[in-house]
Amino acid sequence: MNKLAKLDFYNKEIENIQQQLIDKLDNLIVGLGRVTDTELMQIAKQIDFFDEMEKLGYGKLINRVGKTFDDEIARVFAELSKRELGQVSVASIEALKELKNFEMTYLTNGVRQYSDQLKTAMLRGIITGESNIQIMNNINTTFGVGTYISSSETSFLINDAFSRFSNTSRAKAFEEFPEVKFQYIGTSDNKTREVCQRALQEPPLTREEIDSLGYIDFGNRGGYNCRHDWVRV
Repeated sequence: MNKLAKLDFYNKEIENIQQQLIDKLDNLIVGLGRVTDTELMQIAKQIDFFDEMEKLGYGKLINRVGKTFDDEIARVFAELSKRELGQVSVASIEALKELKNFEMTYLTNGVRQYSDQLKTAMLRGIITGESNIQIMNNINTTFGVGTYISSSETSFLINDAFSRFSNTSRAKAFEEFPEVKFQYIGTSDNKTREVCQRALQEPPLTREEIDSLGYIDFGNRGGYNCRHDWVRV
């Protein structure tokens, strides 16, 4: 399975975990609807939807995502060796491992934010006296698989984090070889940002030349969930 297929699989797995969590809410909402507001607030402090997602397999999934990041580091260094450009310093390798840890935290925080928003929506519905059916309809409409919040808070996170990490790994690995050039590649359509459209027209550039452009970043590219990459020529 190539890396793009893996990322797609991971996204589907996260969506599956999200939906399992939502499916478990129905009975919980029925029970919470019978308590007083004071009791509800006390119970709410103990409810941790992120912990529930961990139990449903999110923690194991993130470990597998981390392995894909490790594979990307190895792939970039193997490319250096294949091109006989030289060896990457130990410091560079350690820096990329630390960056990987940062990206894992980024993914975890994104899913925690999703679970907190889900909890807030449920409690708001109970407190305002919505029926069980109304609350579940609202939750499925807002947080279910394929909705804006589901996609923006979780599904896109892995793609964004991996693309950013892949570009940064490439930049770090090749920074000791300033003569290497990169081409900006990716889709050009009505969703493409103006800054990316501009970069797609650029000829192959060294890292120094890319940095001097002033309108685009090597690591973040066009911004959140950018569909483009700087690829070594």
